[in-house]
Amino acid sequence: MPKKQEAKPREVKGNKLVCPVCGHKEFWTRRSLLNTTGLTLLGLDWANRSAQNYVCNHCGHIIWFLNQK
Repeated sequence: MPKKQEAKPREVKGNKLVCPVCGHKEFWTRRSLLNTTGLTLLGLDWANRSAQNYVCNHCGHIIWFLNQK
């Protein structure tokens, strides 16, 4: 498991993130693969799209975004 990043305020497309569960405003980030049955069946999991995850540092709620770099 990769080392957890520093939690800090984050923005997506100019909007400050706020956790919809607890209202906390600090998140750490990670990327996750969006596996599909077809590519997994062919052993090509690495070719799947990925998503940027923002994880609330207070409650652990994960917010997923496609196409975030």
